[in-house]
Amino acid sequence: MAWELFNLLKKAEEEISSVQNEKDLENWRIKYLGRKSPLSLFFKELKNFSPSEKKELGEKANEIRKKLVDLYGKKKNEFQTENNLNFSLAKQDKKTNFFDITQPGKKTPLSHLHPLTLVFNELTDLFGNLGFQIVEGPDIETEYYNFDALRIPEDHPSREMWDTFWLAPKDKKQKSKLLLRTHTSPMQIRFMEKHQPPFRIIVPGRCFRYEATDFSHEIQFHQIEGLVVDENVSLANFKSIVNNILMTFFRKNIEIRFRNSYFPFVSPGIEVDIKFKKAKSSVYKNKWLEIMGAGMVHPELFQNVGYEKNQWQGFAFGLGVERLTMLKYNIPDIRLFFSSDIRFLKQF
Repeated sequence: MAWELFNLLKKAEEEISSVQNEKDLENWRIKYLGRKSPLSLFFKELKNFSPSEKKELGEKANEIRKKLVDLYGKKKNEFQTENNLNFSLAKQDKKTNFFDITQPGKKTPLSHLHPLTLVFNELTDLFGNLGFQIVEGPDIETEYYNFDALRIPEDHPSREMWDTFWLAPKDKKQKSKLLLRTHTSPMQIRFMEKHQPPFRIIVPGRCFRYEATDFSHEIQFHQIEGLVVDENVSLANFKSIVNNILMTFFRKNIEIRFRNSYFPFVSPGIEVDIKFKKAKSSVYKNKWLEIMGAGMVHPELFQNVGYEKNQWQGFAFGLGVERLTMLKYNIPDIRLFFSSDIRFLKQF
């Protein structure tokens, strides 16, 4: 009898594996779990067996019944899950008329680096290849480092409230007034106070000036300050570095012009202009465009930081990053950099 029950279970397992729909499953249930199934008839005949046989066969029959119920429940859940998916697909199909679950998902568009970031990265790499160390300084600066230590006189126009963003003092004990730095040159003094020559550094960072905005001026802009100090340094070294950087950066034949200028913290002072032989934009075509101010570091700056007199020489320069970016990518208006216009940013 136990052998017959085992065969019943084996046969039921084989048949349920081939069931393809809920109708066939219901027929399977009636055949093996219904009131007229072999198992139900067996339970009715148990009363005819001896107590010991009744106990042994009853336990086995209940065990087989439990397995049959589990087989039925598992298969029914499979059909239920499939029905739910078909319902969802049908519902989706009504909205879109077509839904292919094998189709790849929508591609998320990649972000773009800002053009200023691209130029910053390229310039820092170029200077790094020439042995320059990258140094950063604070956006909020003191009057001493921004003006006094750089030999900018007290009556200089740049100190006026109409040209500089001055900050309210924290308390009355504050010795030096605070401001948003107007250039990256203060890091010349800060670095030399803590380091002995020789060295080569660049200082990339933001600057702020209180002025009217137009296509070539903004209240915030970016500079890359450069400082080289050694025992035998001249403007010839500066010209060599500038030619190398600009020719590599623009990747085209440009004309470079050096002309005299004045800055309180260098002597002599110069400005560097470039002209494109072939320019796409009429704004830059056949025009000399200033891109940096520079010069030999004034001896008083070395004295201010405690360097030995007449031992060291150096040159400093300040690159306008926005101007270089506008020239490289033919951008006509500096205000586009801060407009957050996605149409502009997608071009880079």
